[in-house]
Amino acid sequence: MSINKILSVLFLTMMFVSNGAQAGGEEQEGDGLVDKLSKGKITIHTDVKGCDEDAAQYCPDLPLNSQKSFMCMMAYEHKLSDECKLGIAEAALAIKMSAAAINYSVKACEADADKFCLDVQPGEGRMIRCIKEHEAEVSEACIISLKETGLWNVDDI
Repeated sequence: MSINKILSVLFLTMMFVSNGAQAGGEEQEGDGLVDKLSKGKITIHTDVKGCDEDAAQYCPDLPLNSQKSFMCMMAYEHKLSDECKLGIAEAALAIKMSAAAINYSVKACEADADKFCLDVQPGEGRMIRCIKEHEAEVSEACIISLKETGLWNVDDI
């Protein structure tokens, strides 16, 4: 995959994950989990390894691993080191895998979250903590999805 495609995938994935998909229709009192999540943000953090030297050379005044730094480096994509290109590809893959894990778990836990955690505001681990508090009552599919994806042990999502 060319660096242009890698950067495009990374940028588009970051934009999608940052903005979330907006649900259609009007906001209603007591929205379910999917509605709450679609109106908020989900942030996935990942480090891009191998680009420090490239960023220092081509974008020296910008903070490392910032969106501005990546936008600047896109202008120099044909000059980036192979190590940096690999780091960008790995970061894009990590973001894609994290987004898929979140999507899988949201689908598996939606009914349980709507039943037991409807008044909980998503973010900062509150939804996971609520599901854990109701572990004996929530579906096995929800618990399995959270454990399989590693989200069961995450306290700050």
